[in-house]
Amino acid sequence: MRRLVFGLALLVLPLAGVPAAQAAPLDDARRGERALEAELRAATTELQAAEAALARAEDQLAYDQGQLEAADRQQQGARAALAGQAAAMYRSGGLAIADVLLDRDPALVPGRVEMATVLVSRHAQLIEDAQVAGDAYRSVLGRVTRGHERARALRDQARAAVGRLESGLEEARALEARLARLEQRRRAAARVTPAPAPAPGGGSVGASGAACILERPYSFVDSWGAARSGGRRHEGTDVMAPHGARVFAFVDGVVSRESSSTNGGIQLYLQGDNGVEYFYAHLSGYAVSTGTRVRAGQLVAYNGQTGNARYTAPHTHFEVHLAGGPVNPYPYLKRACG
Repeated sequence: MRRLVFGLALLVLPLAGVPAAQAAPLDDARRGERALEAELRAATTELQAAEAALARAEDQLAYDQGQLEAADRQQQGARAALAGQAAAMYRSGGLAIADVLLDRDPALVPGRVEMATVLVSRHAQLIEDAQVAGDAYRSVLGRVTRGHERARALRDQARAAVGRLESGLEEARALEARLARLEQRRRAAARVTPAPAPAPGGGSVGASGAACILERPYSFVDSWGAARSGGRRHEGTDVMAPHGARVFAFVDGVVSRESSSTNGGIQLYLQGDNGVEYFYAHLSGYAVSTGTRVRAGQLVAYNGQTGNARYTAPHTHFEVHLAGGPVNPYPYLKRACG
């Protein structure tokens, strides 16, 4: 039982509230699983030993019960024989048996009387012997019965322990599988595509932790709120650069979505680690896939003029989305790109 408690305690370790930097839940889960497997093997061995002991106790109990039944039958047979003799003497009038004994040869009377006495004594001795044997087997049977009950109780306890460990091991394996899947996703999210050497004036990370979104040469002006077709207002900043120029991640984050639309053409969404979403449009192609974790200044796409920008100069439309909606990205770009 102490081993069972220890094994279950190990199972709980992955659930303890410890800082991520100080704990390895998956490793703890695997250690707990191995400990439970060892406990289960030991408990299974104990169960097999308990079952073997119970089988021996059952055999001994069956043997002693048979011996007791044989002694009882012997005693009953001797009593029946003695009763038969007594009945015969009674029916013959008590002394008539002596007449039978004296019927033919008086010289044989002493021997015949002695034989009758011996027969009666023998049956009486058989009864006494059977009674003694029966009492002895009853005493032994009591001890064997108690031993059998103890063996059965130990077997039941061992079986219950094995059941609990099997259940705990099943839970531990399920937990280990869940943690392994989480670890795989974490590693996939943390996998970073090697960044190219940053171009002069672009891709380098400033003191703010942000990088300019395009390599030089580029140009941009504050066009926030400018009129657009269909009564729309401009909600971004257009950074002009040669077609195919490299486009960089503005901040550390994850490329959360890649899509296309009639207006935006080829589009990319960067979910920054700072909680801000950044939107790129009119790209000519992608350099990374959706779900890639990137660093500020890492290549993510190429400049273009897709969507409704096909009749204008190549550029990347850039937006900054806070919780309340789009905000003017020009100040952000000005700090990062100069």
